[in-house]
Amino acid sequence: MIAYNSERFSLVLLGKTNSGKSSFLNYITDQDVSIVSSQKGTTTDPIKKSMEIHDFGPVLFFDTAGFDDDTNLYEKRIEKTKKTIEKADLILYFLSMEDELNDIFKLKKEYKNIIFIASKQDLDIGEKIFEKFESINPLKINLKNKNDRDKFFDKIRSDFKIEDKTITKNLVKENDLVLLVIPQDAEAPKFRLIKPQVMTIREIIDKNATAVSTNLKNLENTLNSFNKKPDLVITDSQYFKEVYNILDKNIKLTSFSVLFSAFKGDIDYYIESVKKLDEGTRKILIAEACSHPPISEDIGRVKIPKLLKKNYDNIEIEFARGDDFENIEKYDLIIQCGACMFNEKYVKERIKLAKEKNIPMTNYGIVLAYLNGILEKIYI
Repeated sequence: MIAYNSERFSLVLLGKTNSGKSSFLNYITDQDVSIVSSQKGTTTDPIKKSMEIHDFGPVLFFDTAGFDDDTNLYEKRIEKTKKTIEKADLILYFLSMEDELNDIFKLKKEYKNIIFIASKQDLDIGEKIFEKFESINPLKINLKNKNDRDKFFDKIRSDFKIEDKTITKNLVKENDLVLLVIPQDAEAPKFRLIKPQVMTIREIIDKNATAVSTNLKNLENTLNSFNKKPDLVITDSQYFKEVYNILDKNIKLTSFSVLFSAFKGDIDYYIESVKKLDEGTRKILIAEACSHPPISEDIGRVKIPKLLKKNYDNIEIEFARGDDFENIEKYDLIIQCGACMFNEKYVKERIKLAKEKNIPMTNYGIVLAYLNGILEKIYI
């Protein structure tokens, strides 16, 4: 599988200012990734660095602003740090003498996946930090000792595992023929396929199946050229109805967005939630992970709203992009994109928040299948 950042194991570096986060990131990656300074507030926006840990897999480090940053931008920086925590598969907390033991115990209780690090072991202060927090058995790191890098990697390998997930699950088997209907309209990026399409094609090939791609206009010609019927057809969700009408009804049909909703979301909750459209839903939030400017054929800004307004009277639609996911309690329904740019942890944090606030939440592909009357006929 291609190691996109959203599919990497995410490690977020937390701690007070000057606790050694940035120095550790430079040390562990053996590169000058973060600026290191004794001045408070050096790290502003979270800094990302991807790498591969041998015998573990692809990871993504986030270096964040210190929790006791007292600069003028403190609140904005801390807010970004909190957003980053929501994406963390693992938190690396860097201890300092300014930390209180009770606060550290609270963190240990709140976060299941957290490693406490007593860095600066090349300095006198490092041993004092370890002694203060010895009861929680922090990992000692000496930045002048290259062996401690391997000690950290061994800790990751022994305590954690990257789940080997599949996008197509049991829908695709060895020797299957899979037809991909990939529209190249104004919304499609020039000279390339979008991430869900690339990841799906790669997985089909890895399963020793055959992937054939076409567009909607050439779909019938492609089907007629086969010696056998495709075992599965995967389409862009916006063409669900058109593709369904062309296909033999014995051919399995799904979409990239639907596959991704099951790959990193809660497909059962999405299906349950979409039915709320027929129960008086009035205020809807359409939340898109990508930040490309909306265009005339945009699926989230144009096509889905148009279809919603065609089917339901007096609905009000608002939009959000990227990490913007605030004040969701004012909505009757949230419709999220396939979220291919978010990692699974962050998608599930959003779903968790929606459930806590009793807000139904669904997905582009599920909505389009439902509005076209074929939700029960597609494969999940």
